[in-house]
Amino acid sequence: MAYGTGLAQRGRPWSGGAAPCQVATRPISGRKGGGFQPAPGPGETARSFPGRDLPKQAGITLRERKKRMPDPTKWHELKKPIDGGRATYQKKSWNPMKHTWGPYTKKGPAPVWFSEANATNWTESMICKTKDLFYESKMNECFDKNEEVAIKIHYGEYNRTAILRPEFIAAIVEEVKACGGHPYVVNDTTLSYHTFNNMAISQYQMEGAIRHGYNAATFKCPVLIADGYSGEDDYRVELPEGLILKETYIGRAIAEADSMIVLGHARGHSITMYGGVLKQLGIGCQSKRGKYITHMAHWGDPHDAIGWPKFTDNCPGKSCKFHEMCDNSCPRNAHKVTANGKEWYPERCRLCYSCQVTCIFSGMTGITFEENYFPNAMIAHADAALGAMKCFEKGKVGFMNFAIDVVPECDCFPWAGMSLCPDVGIFASKDLIACEMATLDAIDAAPISPGSVADEKGLKPGDDKFREVNGFSPRITMAAGAKIGLGTQEYKQINYEPVLTPENAAKWQVRPGGVPTTVRLREVFKHHDLATEVMPFQRTEYDKDWVWNEWKKYDPFKGETPG
Repeated sequence: MAYGTGLAQRGRPWSGGAAPCQVATRPISGRKGGGFQPAPGPGETARSFPGRDLPKQAGITLRERKKRMPDPTKWHELKKPIDGGRATYQKKSWNPMKHTWGPYTKKGPAPVWFSEANATNWTESMICKTKDLFYESKMNECFDKNEEVAIKIHYGEYNRTAILRPEFIAAIVEEVKACGGHPYVVNDTTLSYHTFNNMAISQYQMEGAIRHGYNAATFKCPVLIADGYSGEDDYRVELPEGLILKETYIGRAIAEADSMIVLGHARGHSITMYGGVLKQLGIGCQSKRGKYITHMAHWGDPHDAIGWPKFTDNCPGKSCKFHEMCDNSCPRNAHKVTANGKEWYPERCRLCYSCQVTCIFSGMTGITFEENYFPNAMIAHADAALGAMKCFEKGKVGFMNFAIDVVPECDCFPWAGMSLCPDVGIFASKDLIACEMATLDAIDAAPISPGSVADEKGLKPGDDKFREVNGFSPRITMAAGAKIGLGTQEYKQINYEPVLTPENAAKWQVRPGGVPTTVRLREVFKHHDLATEVMPFQRTEYDKDWVWNEWKKYDPFKGETPG
């Protein structure tokens, strides 16, 4: 019989016998040395491994060469499905599903408001336009006065630089407060997806968040971890509509909110190919066990290859300089490096990605992913996003995508590659899928950034950037989301451009409605004006040749105003 862990019951019948490991392939994501790289296929060698294909050097016998070759991965067979007590555990720890949940758009294209990234005056600052779009898209109607409003963001991995700037989040918090809501900024813990991950434990994640400027001092509201210290404070949500998943688990501080504003940083992702507001729900709102389910842990048996790491038998063992990091990468001790290879205990594995990502980040290919895993994971995270939406009444969730710093990889990477395209702008809607489709179309239409992965691959405006860079089209996820009721792929884009007037220029400045800074300085200067006290300023002799002529030699226009 087939089995799964909180998933649709799918997978081939349990065999109990050994099957050969298939060699996984994976399109390169990101620049050299980063992203998920392909494992060598039949008849090809992706890179040189210690002991493999050694040249016939003088003094090295065939026996010695064979000794240096990596050993095949030793599998400790999984004799039966893992039973952690599912039949008896308390499933009904309050299912928060709201009865009136559903897609925001009933018929026709959904409105999506857009404002470009460029700015030339006070009113066009992206912070000001964020506040304007909050009202233009009627996100102020997502909540009532005195309601608890979760502001969902990604806190970003330690040492990550391409994250959503704190000012954007603060701007939304300010307007939620101005409308009578009680906002709090929130994120869930993650799984331990690489050795030095800082987001798997709330204390570590908050240390990173504070370093990024995500804190109560910046936002002037609470900053929480939704699923508790280690990610186990959650609620179960049933997903009979799911294409793959049939249940998930949502962080409690999200499920308990009255409404939610989701702020997405639109950029790439190595598993889901793209991350925006949908990924904020499909991964970001899931507790630890929700994420394990969304990763499709224990999907079938290990030989089905979908919900398990793929071992390519290219592990050089302890001769690899990263072997200690590899051993330390698994929080459940599901694998260990041997002298010339690797041992794996599948009954301990929960598919957190840590062994795979640590190996790939190190530039090695001993552990990777089955290629067909990725489309399945993309569909599963659309199912999981539905679980988050079911925690709210219809119309109580608003979405904003910030298509700036559009880098190839997720904010869970501890670095950032070059942007694939110039900054595009801000998208706002109450329809999840429509917001994502408008964002993706605009990113694909944008010019290619010189020196980026997109440039190296020869992409042109109009190409599906994330498909070409990361392997599959994000539209797989959007089609799955539309099918299960997350929204519509049809949208009508409403371009918003603020009008420059004295009122608009003053509207979103520091202490709006108060005394302008310059007027305040008048009072200060009445009491104390040191600049005036030392006037007239003493004039001294100066080098007139430099002031009038010499500097022109170093100006590209030779002192002439460019025509």
